[in-house]
Amino acid sequence: MKILWFSNTPCSSSEKLTPGLNIGGWLSSLEKVLSKNAEIELHISFYYSQKIKPFDYNNTHFFPIYRKNSGSKISRFITRLLNKEHNDKAEIKKLLSVIELVKPDLIHVHGTEENFGLIQHYIDLPVVISIQGIRSVIFEKYHSGISYSIAKKYESFKNKILVKSTRYNYNQCQIGGQRERKILMITKNIIGRTDWDRRVTNVLAPNSRYYTGQEMLRESFYPNEWNKLKFNSITRIVTVLNNGIYKGFEVIVKAANILLAYPNFDFEWLVIGLNENSETAVLVRNWLEIDFDRSNIQLLGSKSEEEVVKLLLSSDIYCQVSHIENSPNSLCEAMILGMPIIATYAGGTNSMLENSKEGILVQDGDPYSLSGAILELSNDFKKATEYAQAARLHAIVRHDKEKISSDLFHLYQSIINKI
Repeated sequence: MKILWFSNTPCSSSEKLTPGLNIGGWLSSLEKVLSKNAEIELHISFYYSQKIKPFDYNNTHFFPIYRKNSGSKISRFITRLLNKEHNDKAEIKKLLSVIELVKPDLIHVHGTEENFGLIQHYIDLPVVISIQGIRSVIFEKYHSGISYSIAKKYESFKNKILVKSTRYNYNQCQIGGQRERKILMITKNIIGRTDWDRRVTNVLAPNSRYYTGQEMLRESFYPNEWNKLKFNSITRIVTVLNNGIYKGFEVIVKAANILLAYPNFDFEWLVIGLNENSETAVLVRNWLEIDFDRSNIQLLGSKSEEEVVKLLLSSDIYCQVSHIENSPNSLCEAMILGMPIIATYAGGTNSMLENSKEGILVQDGDPYSLSGAILELSNDFKKATEYAQAARLHAIVRHDKEKISSDLFHLYQSIINKI
């Protein structure tokens, strides 16, 4: 069985292309397990900022596709300045050339963020698309935490000069959603994992068949376990998020300042993924006139996979604060470690975590209920650990490597054989 992936990342080949940078993600873990299946010949294609010939790595065949104006900061700036998007038609020709070279039995497109799914207009091969985020819904929730007017008023002058403004980013999300809807409208096979993505694709991909397929987590999270006997004297809260404006960083800042006023509660809030100069951090600081240090918030920036594990294991409570998510990997990673968890009831999170059994779900954008949930868990170690253990058991079953690999193999067979 010859399988071709189109991926947003280089998967495991990032170890070869960019040593030391953590950009392979969970797809790298899936690739490594799937490539061990003797019945699968795996090929992976992705956009890259340099011209590189196809190569083999880790029993997988890789096909980098050069994306013009994606390399240097200057070339990316010029692209934004001219408001010139990547040429889908030109890039699809490159995608089709990879397909012609590989001659796959099935094509698996990971995500709808890129233009990969448009190939369905030009080929008569079985294609399945995995749902990651859904831009059409992200656009609706984009400014639910920080309004457009606030973001525009308090964004950094640097972002305006570099054409990375609120207006530009919002427009890009809208344009991406429009292309995504075109892709899903012609999609016949969908892989999802939450009630949310099933319901949304039922509308956006009306001619598709929906399959359930779980995500494999990064390797370092499987052998480790959170096993505290008591909470720290200073409650350590931790969150992993990226720079997206809809990821809820402002909720962390508001909740932290609510907790500061609560008597006899000492805490620190570690934020992995943002630093002091991150766009969202600068925006929120300017808007709320907040000193992060005085709010007991530490912005730790990007961390390696191993560093993230270590920080989570040393913390007391994991908080996921996004305004919209599907099945956030960071939440799943905290679950498999067996941490006490609070998450926003947003998108597909309720399919990942059962409220009042495996953790606490709160309304997105509500710093008061989030603060109250933190106090609730920090004051009841027994309840917190019971939730944590239940979450871990759930995650161990859901993210079982061999089952995920076996299920995906049989899913591929079903689509190829049109079962």
